[in-house]
Amino acid sequence: MKSLVFIVEGETEWEFINRLLTPYLTEQGVNTVISAIMITMSGGGHGFNSIEHFKNTIEPVLFRKDEPFITTMIDHYGINSERKLPGYEECIKGKDMEGRIAKMEEKINEVVQKIKPYRFFIPHLQRHEFETLLFAKPNEGFYLYDKKIKEEIIELCKSFPSIEDINHTPQGAPSKRLEKIFTKYNDRYEKVTEAVDIAELTSIPSMMEQCPHFKNWIETIIKTLWEH
Repeated sequence: MKSLVFIVEGETEWEFINRLLTPYLTEQGVNTVISAIMITMSGGGHGFNSIEHFKNTIEPVLFRKDEPFITTMIDHYGINSERKLPGYEECIKGKDMEGRIAKMEEKINEVVQKIKPYRFFIPHLQRHEFETLLFAKPNEGFYLYDKKIKEEIIELCKSFPSIEDINHTPQGAPSKRLEKIFTKYNDRYEKVTEAVDIAELTSIPSMMEQCPHFKNWIETIIKTLWEH
């Protein structure tokens, strides 16, 4: 079985892959070497601020002799310009959100194939961002927080057809909503230190149950690795 490399935005996604997703994939029979690499920015730090940062990070992996499977965990919410993704303007013409994301994933694949024709690449954008996953089972994920915080998050989730639809305005992204709710009750949402703890209490199966786009990605990884 080929090894698997995740190209991720930052520390939270890196910890999520190593602490939660890798053990889950192992339980599903993916017995291979799994690693996560953060996208490095030219000025220091990590994040998806430019397609060039992504290209510089993934290129060495594309030329590894063992030809690992490579996939991405990048927030769709943060991609908002041609600088971040060539073809962005074309992608956002459609009104269907899932269609937009699918086109963006195609554009990321095109970027990769221009570096090197590579048949073991699985592009994935998180809809809308990592924090979407934290809404999958709020009564358990936010169990350790103030009761009022948990109750407001539960009501927020009920107000949308799907938790993957939670994002209406520039301040409507899942992370922004969490920050606002925590602040309202004199608390502070710290993504790097708290998000993966919440995700662990939530569980991968619950995330897959509530997030079809995420579920499809995980199932594609498992199926593809088993076939090779």
